Amino acid sequence: MHHEFIPYRIAFRRPVATGAGEWAERRGAWLRLVADDGRVGFGEVAPLGPVATDADLAAAIASGPSRDAAFDLAMLDIEAQRFGRPMAFLLADSPRGKVTVNALLFEEDPELLAEAAARAVGAGFRSLKLKVAGVSPEQDIRRIRAVRESAGSGVALRIDANGAWDEDTALAVLRAVRACDIEYVEDPVPGDPAAVGRRSGVPVAADVPSLAAGDRIVRERRADVLVVKPMALGGVRPTRELAVRAIEAGIGVVVTSILDTAMGIAGALHLAASLPGTERAHGLATADLLESAPVEGLEPPQGGEMQLPRGPGLGVRLRERTP
Repeated sequence: MHHEFIPYRIAFRRPVATGAGEWAERRGAWLRLVADDGRVGFGEVAPLGPVATDADLAAAIASGPSRDAAFDLAMLDIEAQRFGRPMAFLLADSPRGKVTVNALLFEEDPELLAEAAARAVGAGFRSLKLKVAGVSPEQDIRRIRAVRESAGSGVALRIDANGAWDEDTALAVLRAVRACDIEYVEDPVPGDPAAVGRRSGVPVAADVPSLAAGDRIVRERRADVLVVKPMALGGVRPTRELAVRAIEAGIGVVVTSILDTAMGIAGALHLAASLPGTERAHGLATADLLESAPVEGLEPPQGGEMQLPRGPGLGVRLRERTP
């Protein structure tokens, strides 16, 4: 086999604000892996945090979980092409053909946020994820209430603080929005979220930073929901092994993107489609946050669901580059 990395640098349509900071662009690299039989598999390197320099990107390409994830995805792509089926069929005998997804909301102003929530619900989304902790706790309370009022009672609402609150702030906000029926709060504080869950009565989710951390959370039941990103955990296959252990332990699993391009999202979509048990909405409706990407084969969400890419393998390819 031989391979090449194709760096990319793509602006977001507008800056993406989270409790961990603001992103203006996404830098990463696509992997093109050519097998001895001529089949071509694709993967993606999208580091967990913003990439500021060429040296940062070179370091991520050289080693780390996103490099491992890129090779895992490209090899799965080639294996599934040989099998003649979409990649999800390598992971499960009867994967879902469609995956339910949540809409992701960032707007800081409560009125604009309410409008965005209404548009998402009008488009068919039945689950909304709201990024919090990038503004004051008081404004977050107004924002959460605005989304619930706009979305109505039949839509799931999950919030994500990216570990930016301290425990007192997290408890104050969650108690103030008790009537908003929060599905779960993701990473309300740095480290272990279990204490916030016990004291607030709101289910907590843990965004898993490593396989070892995920194993500990499952073993010690430190969260109600495990949020997994194949790009951060070394690939689709090791992430699925962790996810299945969590599901068997009675912990919910949500697969999310890492603000990567449609290449990485497609791999995560195949993973989500393969998971056993009750389906949850997954965080994969993020490709349109980027201004553009020369990637084809991933259809946008329709009615709050994403269709698995058609055809054998990953089903997503780089468009042919013109000379």
